[in-house]
Amino acid sequence: MKRLAVLFILLVMLAGSADAAIDKARLRWVRSQPTVDSIVVEGNNHISDSEIRSRLYSLKRNAWRAIKGERRSRVQRETRGRDTLEVKYLYLSDGFLDVTVKHSFEPIGADSGALVRIVINEGERYRYGDKQVEGQYEKELGWRLVAIGESLAKGSPVNPFQLTDAEFEMKAFLANRGYPYATVKHTLDTSPGLDNCLITFTIYADSLVRFGDVEVVGAQNYPEKAASRELKIKPGRIYRRDNILESQRRLFESGYYTTFQLQQKDSVQNRLQPDFTLKVRERKPHYVTFKTGAAQSEYRDLQWDLSANYGRRNFLGTRRFDVLADYSFSVGKKSRLVKHRYRLRYTEPWFLGIRMPLTLTAEVQPRTKKPVENLVFDKRSWAIGAAVTKWFGRKVRTSVGLEYQNVKLSGASEDTLAIARELQDNAARRKLYFTYRRDSRNDLFLPSLGSVSELSGDYFGGFLGGDVDFFKLQASWSRYQVVWPGWIAASRIKLGWAEEFGSTEAVPLDEAMYLGGANTVRGFAENTLGPLASDGTPVGARYTVVLNQEFRWKTIQVLSALPGFGSFFKTLPLWQSVFFDAGNGFRNKEEISFNNLALTYGTGVQIVSPAGPIRIDYARILDTDTFDVAYRWHFTILYAF
Repeated sequence: MKRLAVLFILLVMLAGSADAAIDKARLRWVRSQPTVDSIVVEGNNHISDSEIRSRLYSLKRNAWRAIKGERRSRVQRETRGRDTLEVKYLYLSDGFLDVTVKHSFEPIGADSGALVRIVINEGERYRYGDKQVEGQYEKELGWRLVAIGESLAKGSPVNPFQLTDAEFEMKAFLANRGYPYATVKHTLDTSPGLDNCLITFTIYADSLVRFGDVEVVGAQNYPEKAASRELKIKPGRIYRRDNILESQRRLFESGYYTTFQLQQKDSVQNRLQPDFTLKVRERKPHYVTFKTGAAQSEYRDLQWDLSANYGRRNFLGTRRFDVLADYSFSVGKKSRLVKHRYRLRYTEPWFLGIRMPLTLTAEVQPRTKKPVENLVFDKRSWAIGAAVTKWFGRKVRTSVGLEYQNVKLSGASEDTLAIARELQDNAARRKLYFTYRRDSRNDLFLPSLGSVSELSGDYFGGFLGGDVDFFKLQASWSRYQVVWPGWIAASRIKLGWAEEFGSTEAVPLDEAMYLGGANTVRGFAENTLGPLASDGTPVGARYTVVLNQEFRWKTIQVLSALPGFGSFFKTLPLWQSVFFDAGNGFRNKEEISFNNLALTYGTGVQIVSPAGPIRIDYARILDTDTFDVAYRWHFTILYAF
């Protein structure tokens, strides 16, 4: 008997070692990252196979995915966990709270491809019934708490993620009303029935909390008030979580700090009026920057810009000033200095004690050669101005400013200068202007959601005095949305109106409105679309209309499958686009019609750099009664809108 027992133990050990050998072999096979040749879903009744497969991390191998080198078409270390989580999330968010998922890999075929098998036990489906809110909290806050609970529509499937979000929303609401220590829990009662589950939110608000003092640590180059004035945390005010987040945003926007930490002090005694510590790491008070780049201009298809800037952030405490030298050169056979200007700017960040920066600017443009309508003369100018800017929330920015500008023409015969003065204007100008901008884009460089609304107005002369009297109004609206996975639709409409009044006979050419070029209507050279003189020279428009529609997508990385270069091409930030532009400038309202619009279309590629997309567009002009067929390349930085 003892011998038989020993033999039985040996057989069990051998069987165990065989299973271990099989498990190790299976593990080595999985680690070899076999291709996913088949995906099998079993046990699903409520959700279709196609819906489940569309959510899986695993992708069935095909020729296209093989060319792309699609990682998900091979078994990865994280494949099982991600597939299981995706399927569970799909079922849990649809009311199947008891779902279980089994995931396995099976070798198939001579090439050791993998079959992914997913076995689902759906369980019962639960739906929301009545909701109730109970516990200890201020009754005047109850309406909002009840409204959050009622947002879970009765009869819809129970979603545990929605329940968690509702809990968080209730806590955030209470934290913004002075109760940061509030606790919120929910219970699900299924006894009324699967289709009528009672949800109970139990709330304990705790005590009302107020802000204490804030200690600033790390201030050396800037006074402490530079940080403290940006805070919406004031001693004695009711504690609001949003005030803490807003204070952090304002500290970042102030421009004085590279990093900062706003933390509540650990103190039991100050639980109901907690003190805070703000640790800051300051930016250098002095800075020097250099910028260079190329783009199209009104003079050449390629213009090279170069600028140098020196600034100081702690001038007279927290005030700022900077000095800028800016140069532009036309590139080509007749390269020359197009413009050079020098600017001194002073900023008072908190004008009149309000977070509303006041900026004073003085600018000089020394004499340069200026070609206008085949006339060559010297132009120089200087200007001074003042402007205030105010943010309303996080999306809306407004500004109002006043500017005085003086332009002087010289360097040619009196006859030439007389003509040039009529075209270019040799005047003292006084301008009052305003801007309004609302920006809800989710990204500044590559927006896929949101919109931008802009309105600007310039008023010259009139009651301000000066040598010219005219006004200019411009408005635009852009919208961005995903219309297909990976495809972004960008749309824009832009309108303009400029008109002289008083004794002024025409809007000066350098202030008139022009269209054409990389950022308005592509297919035309910069500022060449609109009313023309008898010799074909643009003279500026009173009314402008621009319509743009563009589709953008990230380039399919076919080259990512190349051996040795795959990782490079896979991460290459290359985008493509197709677009349609329409627009024109008009001298009279009667000319405004669809038949008089220039229609263009084209395509482009963009390389996304830290400074924004570097863009090359090819555009063609459609043949109409007004315009002939033509094409043009555009090279610039940033999207057209």
